Amino acid sequence: MTSLIRLEYAAQALRDIRFILQYTEDMWGSDQEEAYRQLLRDAFVRIQSFPEIGHPAEGQASNVREYHLRHHVIQYRREPDRVVILRIVNPRRRRR
Repeated sequence: MTSLIRLEYAAQALRDIRFILQYTEDMWGSDQEEAYRQLLRDAFVRIQSFPEIGHPAEGQASNVREYHLRHHVIQYRREPDRVVILRIVNPRRRRR
């Protein structure tokens, strides 16, 4: 079943993804990088399919949510016909 909700990525989210995957490959090799890439893909599809799955993001607009995934938090904005992935951050880093 295909979701009627579009999935989009903010420019900063795309930069975050590239950084995370490059760091993972540099530290743990290409097999781990591919495993984490698939984990991220699965999480994005899950968010697209069930946009209310995340928790409301503290201090953000009411339609901004956070989904916790292993070592990262996916911040996204739920809109009527789409979900926009905003950031993928490590909770140890200060969020901007």
